[in-house]
Amino acid sequence: MKSIHESWEFMNPNEDEKHFKFEEYYQRVSENEKLRHIPKAVFEQWIYGLHYDSDTLKNYAWINYENIEFNLCEWDFNDLKKVYVIKNFRDYFKNRSSYNDFVQFCCVKKDLDFWKTNGTWRIPPIILDVDSLTTKIPKWSDLMSSYQLVEGHSRLGYLHSMKRISNLNNGEMASKHSIYLMSEKVR
Repeated sequence: MKSIHESWEFMNPNEDEKHFKFEEYYQRVSENEKLRHIPKAVFEQWIYGLHYDSDTLKNYAWINYENIEFNLCEWDFNDLKKVYVIKNFRDYFKNRSSYNDFVQFCCVKKDLDFWKTNGTWRIPPIILDVDSLTTKIPKWSDLMSSYQLVEGHSRLGYLHSMKRISNLNNGEMASKHSIYLMSEKVR
């Protein structure tokens, strides 16, 4: 099995696009009819910025993205509690999960205001439905559960903190939270 699928290679930002030229990058990749089903928000928050990240390469670059769909859906907190966080980000996630006040959130003002007003994240994180994959998962990947957090470690951590803040009556957590559910297309 190849460690990097050709669909992932195609989504590489080229030299001109690497430095703060997301719109140019997105225009190019979205012209590929086999990949235009991927939402712009997924490219923007994950594929573009973390394309060369070692954890991204190890865990997700081997997937054929022509056969992957991203469905915007809503999950409740109990569903999101079951999402697996890879080992390399577990401490980071736990740190973000430990807050009991909004002043501890380390996010930009518009995200913090959204948490305070809506009790959830502003931009839906990406979660992989591991069980939907029909290709054998490589032994080097850290895919250990039915649902795997791909991008949004701070957001998922903050959601756990939001639960605590809500329990302390210092804010109100939303009952549902939008996510991009990444899964293999049913053939």
